[in-house]
Amino acid sequence: MSSRLLMSIPAAVLALSCGEDATGPGSSLCATQHGLEVCVDRPEYEPRESITVTSRNVSGARIFKDSCAVKPVGVTNLEVEFEASYNPTLHCGRGATRTDIIERMVELEPGDSTRETVTLPFFSFQGWYRVNVWLLDAEGNLAVDTPATSGIFQVFPSVGG
Repeated sequence: MSSRLLMSIPAAVLALSCGEDATGPGSSLCATQHGLEVCVDRPEYEPRESITVTSRNVSGARIFKDSCAVKPVGVTNLEVEFEASYNPTLHCGRGATRTDIIERMVELEPGDSTRETVTLPFFSFQGWYRVNVWLLDAEGNLAVDTPATSGIFQVFPSVGG
């Protein structure tokens, strides 16, 4: 047996013996906060790829989802907090007003779901990500001070041309 093969066996055993996959912790692609289940469509992406985000009202009350501020956020270390800052100008423009936000918010009755696409930026770093989805009240104000989030997924640099 070649020494190169012998040296690679311990690395493979170590990577697969941790109870998780070789690239990082396993997790659900969905998470639920504030009565909203948020799911992404895949466990891995590359920069510039589109993410299909499905949001489903699992509460017993009507929910208003802000379409202006849906955002993928990432960390390079899972012991660090994910960003959770509200910014409705992301999808509604720099001069977004409360009227703009209300016009674009999505009303979800109990059991209803909605699907949208967000694109990872060109400059996305390698790491763990989730998608933040903000909830509003009927007047367009934040309903809670933290977002509902998707499950965690990973972003890897492109290996293609």
